[in-house]
Amino acid sequence: MIAQGVLYAQENLVTQGFEKNISELSYPEMGKYRSVVDYPAFVGWSLNGKKMLFNGGKVLYAMKSHNSNIRDYKNANEGFRMPLSPNHDYFLYQEDEAGNEDYQLFLYNIANQNSTALTKKGDKSYDAFWSPGNDTFLYKSNKRNPDAVDLYVRSISGYEKLIFENFSDDCLIYDWSADKNLILATKVISENDKSLYLINDRTFEVEQINQGKKNIAYSEAKFIPNQNACLIVSDEFSEFLQLQYYDVGKKTFQTITYNIPWDIEALSVAKKGNYAAFSVNENGFSKLYVLDLETLSYQAVSDFPSGVIGNLSINTNGTEIGLNLYSSTFRRKVFGYTIADKTLKRYHYKKESEIPKDSMRFTQAETFTFPSVDSDTKERYEIPAFMYRARSTEKASPVFIDFHGGPEYQIRATFNGFYQYLVNELGITVIVPNIRGSNGYGKSYMKMDDGLNRENAIEDVGALLDWIETQEDLDATRVSVHGESYGGFVALSALTHFSDRIACGVDIVGISNCVTYLKNTRGYRRDLRRVEFGDERKPKTLSFLNKISPYQNVDAITVPLLIFQGKNDPRVNYQESEQMFESLKEKGRDVWYVLAKDEGHGFQKYSNYLYQRNLTVSFLKKHLIIE
Repeated sequence: MIAQGVLYAQENLVTQGFEKNISELSYPEMGKYRSVVDYPAFVGWSLNGKKMLFNGGKVLYAMKSHNSNIRDYKNANEGFRMPLSPNHDYFLYQEDEAGNEDYQLFLYNIANQNSTALTKKGDKSYDAFWSPGNDTFLYKSNKRNPDAVDLYVRSISGYEKLIFENFSDDCLIYDWSADKNLILATKVISENDKSLYLINDRTFEVEQINQGKKNIAYSEAKFIPNQNACLIVSDEFSEFLQLQYYDVGKKTFQTITYNIPWDIEALSVAKKGNYAAFSVNENGFSKLYVLDLETLSYQAVSDFPSGVIGNLSINTNGTEIGLNLYSSTFRRKVFGYTIADKTLKRYHYKKESEIPKDSMRFTQAETFTFPSVDSDTKERYEIPAFMYRARSTEKASPVFIDFHGGPEYQIRATFNGFYQYLVNELGITVIVPNIRGSNGYGKSYMKMDDGLNRENAIEDVGALLDWIETQEDLDATRVSVHGESYGGFVALSALTHFSDRIACGVDIVGISNCVTYLKNTRGYRRDLRRVEFGDERKPKTLSFLNKISPYQNVDAITVPLLIFQGKNDPRVNYQESEQMFESLKEKGRDVWYVLAKDEGHGFQKYSNYLYQRNLTVSFLKKHLIIE
């Protein structure tokens, strides 16, 4: 049942466990550190490939050169969203209701500014991908079976055909070739096990490239123009995601980046010309490379700035590479790299930032590792992490540990306004670890917490607490844990194991009971989650999941806890938070609870997000004893 409480601050929020005066506290200076980006981002190229396109919120902008002013390209008053149709007459977008992720597809005509619904409520239809023409696209939907996701082809005029049953929720369309009449797509069994397909766009016959092979991860694939071949990013022949050349006719592979011991994170191939671009995730930071499609030789872009690349895209003629760059010290910058003269130039905005340059000094994220030991094998590991050190104080600083979701995810050094606020305004050191099970460090590392090895990740939390105790500038008696989704599970688990070493915790849409989580998650997601957590239908696994679930070990949580939950969450059912809150309340624990009736998996609406952050600050100030 929904926890009954008094409505404070906003009618959409149900709160329990704390006084009204606490919920009404606000911290105006937090606005200076907003991580919400309100200025344009690079999204692609104009039709001739000579102008960069920017999403300006309600207008699509174009820039011809790095120092020119932004000007209107296409007016889209309802807000621009990718993907654009090939001739830039339309774009497709998807919307849900209050975070339930039951997306519906809409077609927006840029010329007349009309928006048309293409799918109906009650189904989930999403992830549209345009054909090389201008009137046909692919999309995913569960309308045939609520517990399955299929792949459809559809025209603007209304023609539609189901072309691939049981395609999977996380499946992706990588490319659609005009001259080959082929589609490249992947079906996801798990993050470590995917199937790659060539689909004929006339007959819709399907050919599996990795037929008979298992446990291969794919992250990208693109056709090479004027060649019967494609570039594929996979870990089939390596511990890491490598760039491969696949000859479609001969069905042979050639690994191109065999000497790069990190994941290829992004790939873009020019529709014309002889070049492609790719980037590498090297210990959480991006490096940019240019690939010659004739020789398959590549070269790193020299003096590339430190940061994380987003939306990598080479223009039609293969002359310039566009990208967004993110960093721990700035929200976003846009760069263009001209291949011929090897120049990297920043594209400037009318409004670069809300914050005057002379009024703010952000803290750089530092990389470090801490040692951990597997309790069963006794093998030692170095666990990678980022740290944002508190401003110098006379005494050791409190610590805020944030765990990422996924679990197959990687925290990287991108801008986080909340981290910056904690560091600069409250004097809290922020540590963000990539514990075992994170991606970006090889497929073996990512598999280390699957199934019956779930507790390996929690051992790393204990190792981090050990490391904190050795640091003179950190106060091991004032440590908080925080996490969202799977990160919430880690935070809750940490509290069941180490309440004597942790001052307080914050759980956002976290998993409290692995068994009920698997039972109540959407049917089309359940099998994928069973690969990660284990199949609860098996007695041994069921026993293990019950043993490790925070809800089953709630007696061990003796420190204050703050819980946030969205009522419409399709991934982690709201009952996960409800049952945790009720159990802790019955035991007389100090537990605060906020249920947002208009949110899903996380607080996305800005008013709710701001409320969440303000309340978290009040909670941390109280329980970390911050003046």
